[in-house]
Amino acid sequence: MTDDAVLERLDRLSPSARRLLDYVAVLPGGARYAVLRHIARASEEDMVIDLHEAVDAGILVVAPGRPDAYDFAGEALRAFVLQDIGAVRLPKLRARAEAARRRVEEPDG
Repeated sequence: MTDDAVLERLDRLSPSARRLLDYVAVLPGGARYAVLRHIARASEEDMVIDLHEAVDAGILVVAPGRPDAYDFAGEALRAFVLQDIGAVRLPKLRARAEAARRRVEEPDG
């Protein structure tokens, strides 16, 4: 898939669905629904709409063997989103997403 084709897919997404992709991109192996719910800062209804939008666009898929998790449909898509996040924002976004993952997956840790 060319960069132009990826950009065209991403440009069709709502801003909130696009933000959700950023979080999935920085979490290795995809993101569980509960982690996305924790980090999204959106109502559950809005988040479900954003997830469906990204899946319908062919950008996200339900992670194989993990029906409660989402990941990119291909590594080229993830790489493009990571590049688009930019070097300045990337460490902050990774830290925020990882902190949310730990709070959800390791609540007593």
